[in-house]
Amino acid sequence: MARSSRKATTPVPVRFGAGEEPLLTLIRARATAHHRSVSGQIKHYAHIALIAEDNPDLPLSTIQGILEAQEELRAGLGEPYQWGVIESA
Repeated sequence: MARSSRKATTPVPVRFGAGEEPLLTLIRARATAHHRSVSGQIKHYAHIALIAEDNPDLPLSTIQGILEAQEELRAGLGEPYQWGVIESA
């Protein structure tokens, strides 16, 4: 039987102290709004934070737009750009 090359993920607990309850409440609300689990929302924020640290000149809206565009391409929604062609509406 062939073994998968993927390593099993290890859960990492994230603890919020008593003074951080407002932050956790906000994360829960955002997770609900975006149809994610709290864990999924924290992973989303961590992903964006890593990109932002690596690209300090990019605004958050640009980072979010790039991530959305990448997912659209993966979903097959991309169209090739035709250079020099201007279409009127």
